Amino acid sequence: MSNDIHHQAILTSLIPMFKKAEEEKLWFFHHSSTGEEIWCSPEYLKREQANGKLILAPEHWQLRNPVGYLTHIISEVTARIDEYNTLAKRLGYTETIALVSHSTHPADQH
Repeated sequence: MSNDIHHQAILTSLIPMFKKAEEEKLWFFHHSSTGEEIWCSPEYLKREQANGKLILAPEHWQLRNPVGYLTHIISEVTARIDEYNTLAKRLGYTETIALVSHSTHPADQH
């Protein structure tokens, strides 16, 4: 099977996942063999696949709520801030960094 035909078969097999993702506002999630987490909105994944990238069969993708990705980002940022503050303290710096959150989520508006 040629690469183009193989890629087209994969893209076709992903159509139901794209439909569900778009209807339920989910993102595509893949945990790579190198331990990286890949999060893609349906729109982003389509653009990447149009350029021949991230063409993975459905069994390699999970549909997840992107709020989980936000939680992951916050966790990573918090760890880096803690690392900075610990090192700054060891070096005698008086400056520290704090993470501040401001919500503009519609559910938080009264």
